[in-house]
Amino acid sequence: MQDTSVFMPLDDFFGTIGRRKAIVLCQLPLTLAMGLIILFVVLFSPETMGDTAFQLMLVVHALMLVACAALPWSKLPPWGFVLIPMADFFVLGLTRELGGPVLSVVTLLMVFPVIWLALSASVTRLVLAILGPFCGIIASPYLLGHEVAQAELIRMIVVPVILAGFSLTAHLVAGVVVRHRDIQREKDRELLRLHKATQDHQQLLDAVLETVNVGVWAMDAAGDDILTNHRFRTDRKAAQQMPGSNPFLAAAAHGAVELLESPAGLAMSGRSFTNKLIRVGGESRQMIFSVAARQFHDDAGRAKGSVLAFTDVTALVTALEAKDKFVGTISHELRTPLTSMLGYLQLMGDEPNPAYLQVIERNAHRLLTLINDLLLVASEHLEVRRKPANLSHLLDKATRAAEQDAAAKGIVIKNRIEAGVGAEVDAGQFTRAVDQLLSNAIKFSPRGSEVTVALRKQEGGFICSISDQGIGMTTEEQEQAFTKFFRSDHAMKAAIPGAGLGLSISKAIVEAHGGQIDLVSSPEKGTTVTVKVSQ
Repeated sequence: MQDTSVFMPLDDFFGTIGRRKAIVLCQLPLTLAMGLIILFVVLFSPETMGDTAFQLMLVVHALMLVACAALPWSKLPPWGFVLIPMADFFVLGLTRELGGPVLSVVTLLMVFPVIWLALSASVTRLVLAILGPFCGIIASPYLLGHEVAQAELIRMIVVPVILAGFSLTAHLVAGVVVRHRDIQREKDRELLRLHKATQDHQQLLDAVLETVNVGVWAMDAAGDDILTNHRFRTDRKAAQQMPGSNPFLAAAAHGAVELLESPAGLAMSGRSFTNKLIRVGGESRQMIFSVAARQFHDDAGRAKGSVLAFTDVTALVTALEAKDKFVGTISHELRTPLTSMLGYLQLMGDEPNPAYLQVIERNAHRLLTLINDLLLVASEHLEVRRKPANLSHLLDKATRAAEQDAAAKGIVIKNRIEAGVGAEVDAGQFTRAVDQLLSNAIKFSPRGSEVTVALRKQEGGFICSISDQGIGMTTEEQEQAFTKFFRSDHAMKAAIPGAGLGLSISKAIVEAHGGQIDLVSSPEKGTTVTVKVSQ
């Protein structure tokens, strides 16, 4: 097995300091130990230091450390550093021979290069760790020409054998370490892969949660938040500003009875449900949600919590309620003239009378007007054909036409129309808008009140306003006043006739002329509708 690491146990550390420093640090313990021995030699055996050959070996020891620091290791083969511990074996063997019995301890220093080589995954380096001491100890006397006594043979054989056993033990330990390191690295890679997969999954989950137009609430068994998305937090905050209990909170926001019936309470009790409608707020301002809930469990099957999904269906429910109102209103508006027409037709069969035809004609015109209004509001584009027109004359004519209906209720129409106001308008469509506004003002005014029609020039256009002293509207009703088929609760309760189209038709006509229509109203004080057109 190829192993080019300088010293396996410290691979991580050596990987941060570079190959040169790593080799120097591996050689340094031997050099320091040799320096300590030399100090003892100087103190206790100074005659040994007088040997020139011994001094030469000491210089070689120092040069070994210099070589570790000076050689261009990046340009040499990756295994090239192995030459350093192999050289150490021979230098130590020669030093031991030159120092004699006094320096027998030097042989023990071979444990440093043995450890350096044996603690690796390389079998080649193990073989070198075993053979190195044999070669260094046995070859040294022969290289120096020394005679080897029989007693010395025991040392020259036993010490390398001991070091060989040490090398095998160190190598086996290194093998175990390598296997555990590889296993740990594989686990680390798998952990990183799982962590990356978890991050990707979390990013995907976050993207999904923030994309869907549904409030998502994951809570534990105690009702505490685990996970929420932005839509849910927005709806929860909006619900906090409204009166009544907040369905986006768990037990802390409810009493026992309220909690039992709330979505959170039902989910905490272990129930799953779908399409549970809840209303938040009061009659003036209300949000409606469709809620679904499902439980999730641990491996033992115990409930860990619930996931609730809140879908805002306010617009849908409002549209359905508006549809029901529309059907009821239109049915009544169509049935009333039709019933009158059928009744008078039956009377004409029994007793012909020209007056009956007038009533039938009037109701037929009423039906035709209603149908035309429905077609107008259903149209996406209103075509207007502008021509120069005398607005003062148009409003005078419309006012006189409305006086009959006003007189029937004892209502006085005050004329504040400035003379000689002209503009380029579609006379027919503009008159229709004024008729709708006058009709509304008369219908919603009490008997004996006044309706004021005003018209005046404005730089680059004109301003027209129609004011009444009628029932007026609340702030919430004013926000919906120009909505198709909208009728106030008071109008519905008082059974005031109408399809809720007057203001929406007027708005469409005014805006088709490039103008603006505004409404100001107060309950029980009346309403003023102002039309501004610039030309």
